[in-house]
Amino acid sequence: MSTKKLLNTKSYGSSPKHNKAMYGTVSSDSITPTYGNINQWSKNLTHTGSGDISDSWKIETDVGKTYTMINLIGSQSGFYPPGRLLMGFSFSHAQNSTASRAVWLKGYGAMSSAGKLWSSGFLSKQNDYNSHSKEARFDSNFMQHLRDNDRYVEYIAFLFSTAGGSSSRKTACTINNFKFTWVDVPRNQTLILPKLRNYSERNDINAIA
Repeated sequence: MSTKKLLNTKSYGSSPKHNKAMYGTVSSDSITPTYGNINQWSKNLTHTGSGDISDSWKIETDVGKTYTMINLIGSQSGFYPPGRLLMGFSFSHAQNSTASRAVWLKGYGAMSSAGKLWSSGFLSKQNDYNSHSKEARFDSNFMQHLRDNDRYVEYIAFLFSTAGGSSSRKTACTINNFKFTWVDVPRNQTLILPKLRNYSERNDINAIA
């Protein structure tokens, strides 16, 4: 049995002012994924976004021509879920412009605590302003990698692009409705969010359920 739950916790040993799932972003250099689609994610622009992925996260650029940028979300995150519990995640994304220079989502993935990236296939730019749902399902090799030595998902990764156009205009791509997909429901088919437990108990990974 599987279910989706919004992870809503704080990190061990610290007290961030938020209590959401994944917060903060770092810009990454080019990456070659190890799992899933292994085509290289290229990067030729450094640009970070803002917000909390469990609520609404946005990248906004004002560049023209063609650039790609990679963001790893979770640099100030709360609890990183153990890989033995995860099979993927889901989210939605939307552009606020369809112009040739508008920023859009080109790919998504998950990076393990060992620095290995699982990647989706490459996406095409949307020709509307609608919210589009995506569901990531890890392949068996990446899931095995996560289970080995109790690795965990450290970052959710997004590849963004601006393609074409010679002028610049501020445009944005928004990520929201993020949820992890669990391999199974812990005992009693209930997932108790760690924020409801004492911090001392959260150091025990079995205390999440």
